[in-house]
Amino acid sequence: MSDGSTESDEEVLVAPLVPTDADTTTTAWTGTPVPEGYVAMIDELRDLLDRVAAAVPAPELVADTTKAVAELNGRLAEASVDEPRQISGRLPAAPGRGQLAVPPLHVDEVDGSRMTGRVRFGRHFLGSNGVVHGGAVPLLFDDVLGRLALAEGRSRSRTAYLHVDYRSVAPIDTELAVEAWFEREEGRKRFVRGTLSDGDRLCAEASALFVALRPGAQ
Repeated sequence: MSDGSTESDEEVLVAPLVPTDADTTTTAWTGTPVPEGYVAMIDELRDLLDRVAAAVPAPELVADTTKAVAELNGRLAEASVDEPRQISGRLPAAPGRGQLAVPPLHVDEVDGSRMTGRVRFGRHFLGSNGVVHGGAVPLLFDDVLGRLALAEGRSRSRTAYLHVDYRSVAPIDTELAVEAWFEREEGRKRFVRGTLSDGDRLCAEASALFVALRPGAQ
């Protein structure tokens, strides 16, 4: 299930849905200071994932890469913090919220009921034949629809179901259009829909139900 909104600074969930801004603020949504160059680091790591996916490296390069990444892992482990203070996924104005797991969505317009944006799936998300892996599409929808379900101060919620219809292939390394809208609310139930398109061609559409959590629930 995906996360919802928060009622206190102690309870860290998903960053709100806001337009993407190249000049991301210097603090995370949680209030944690963002180190200089953090978003650029995330961009380079995304590029690294794409490069690794596309490469058939020589043994020497495999050894060098393994050594370099292991050294970085050790240094990053020393900088580890608890969940409420982490930055990854808590930068609302950064593409993909500054998180490596989700595709880097750029939000163009958003209000309390509708969002439009753009996403480019890199080589890391390849299924085969130049097409986005089918599992990456629901990941995108769950992230954006779940955040839209929190708009206008709605309380935190979790995914009850996410239904995706694949209408045509979604190509990698292509700017695709994303649209999402809040359909209706019935008590604790929030119904949200979305589409993914390549120009005028519909690639996938989704419908989801998010349920507001009861007080004290996770």
